[in-house]
Amino acid sequence: MKRNKLLPVLAALLMLGGCTGSCTSGTQTVPVPTTPPSQRQDSAPPSVETPQPPAPTQEPDEPLPETPAPTPAPPPPAVTAVPAPTPSPTPAPTPEPEPDPDDEAVLAAYRQAVEAFGWFQMTHLPLDMEAQASIGELTYYRVDYPGLDTLTALRGYLKNLFSDALVDELLPIGGTQYVEVEGVLYGIDGGRGSDITKGTETVQVLRDGPGRCTVRVEVELLDPEQDFTPVGSASYEFPYEKIGEQWIFTAFSLVR
Repeated sequence: MKRNKLLPVLAALLMLGGCTGSCTSGTQTVPVPTTPPSQRQDSAPPSVETPQPPAPTQEPDEPLPETPAPTPAPPPPAVTAVPAPTPSPTPAPTPEPEPDPDDEAVLAAYRQAVEAFGWFQMTHLPLDMEAQASIGELTYYRVDYPGLDTLTALRGYLKNLFSDALVDELLPIGGTQYVEVEGVLYGIDGGRGSDITKGTETVQVLRDGPGRCTVRVEVELLDPEQDFTPVGSASYEFPYEKIGEQWIFTAFSLVR
């Protein structure tokens, strides 16, 4: 700022000094002032250095507050695989035992057993008299009963009513009463018929305990010499038992 104010003052002084030696009346010649180098240097205004503001003192870096390192989280506890408990098998429910057959069912089984036993000791299975076969001196006729067309079928039917011992007595292996010809069941026509000395039957069921009962039969005894007048009675008992899963007669006979 001071240097700018000095420059016009110096210029005015130079102009006054030039006119003193060279100006003429009427015409004013203003010579270009020449200043020797040394003089120019002397007359040049001193350079004024503008003081620079002191550089800010760089203070040493203040240490930043240390941030504590985060505490690492503890590792999760090790998980030990626990095997699933093996489920113990659920025991199958024990099936309730089937009730024993009622009296009517037992009596129906008795009547069926009387019929089957009669095919061997009193008469024979229904026969087709038009279909016959001869074996040696014996003449056989084809059995005409639904479902009983072979020896195997007949044996199976008997096993649903009687014990194995009774079936073997009725239908022995190699027997001649019933035979199989070309895969078909045949039987002999013959039988003794019913006992005419037996009269009315009375049948009752006696309960002996679970899985066993007895069929008791009372039958009148008739005297043919007294015009078949009842003269007494006979009693028969046939045990009916559950063997395995089947109810069968373990002893049996015809009462007439």
